[in-house]
Parts: sequence; structure tokens; C-alpha cells
Amino acid sequence: MRILLTRVRIGQVLPSYAYRAFVPFTEISLERQALIAMHSDFGYGFGLLARLFDVIAPMAHLEAPPGLEKHRFGIELDLVASRVGAILLHAAFPEMAERTVPFRQLVPIAPPNAAHLGEAVDLTGRHDWLSGQIETLTAEALGFRIEGDR
Repeated sequence: MRILLTRVRIGQVLPSYAYRAFVPFTEISLERQALIAMHSDFGYGFGLLARLFDVIAPMAHLEAPPGLEKHRFGIELDLVASRVGAILLHAAFPEMAERTVPFRQLVPIAPPNAAHLGEAVDLTGRHDWLSGQIETLTAEALGFRIEGDR
């Protein structure tokens, strides 16, 4: 599965950055695509992209009607997606060493904006497996490598 990892400077005076992980729509099924409410190219020019949250979610969660149970599970799902994203982002951007993906991170070395496409195992619907491995999960365990790396 291809994954787009990005670093974008969002603070001018203080060097702060937004780090994000997305999956191209071409990597997920048409059934899953139809259930993803929030999708865009997010300004990166890579075509439609999905958040990791929507990719690792079980289909039953995406199909479920709004409600308290969906909300509760969504919180846990978001934590797992954020941890997986942080693991992958750290592999591409070593300065991003947070345990979960922060909304904004100060980076004193002020690196340039960057985007990397990488390959990993198929994460589609893998929330249960990922949550069971979350404490020991590594980029290597996810089969992650940046495209072009051998």
C-alpha cells in the first residue's frame, strides 16, 4: 500500500510544522471510498487522499449510523491511527519523534517542506491487528520503506 507522508511549515516566526500521513484513493476499494466523507487532495497534488483513520477503520465502523457507540470507537480508532502515522512519519522525517501525530510541532532546524511516497503492508481495515501491536509496532513491522529506497 502506498502512503503519502508530508511535512509543511505552518508557522512563519517560529518554525512550526504540520506532519500528515495519507493514503491515495487508488489504494483502497471502491466500497471504502464511497464511505469516506472527508477526502481531498489536501493541496498536495497527488489526487484524492484518505486519512489513515478511514483506511484502518473496520468497514462496520464506516457503515455504522451516527451514534454514541460509533463516537466512542472513533476516539480509540483515532488514537491508533495517530500512533501508526507517527511511526511512519518518523521513518521519513526523523525530527518527528512524537508518540502521536501532533497538530503542530516546533522544529528549530527549520527543514524545507517535503512529501515522500512510501510502501507499507496493506493497512485496510487492520485496526484490530494494529491496536494489538501498538506498543511494539515499528516501521519495519509495517513493511515500510520510502519509494526509491532499497
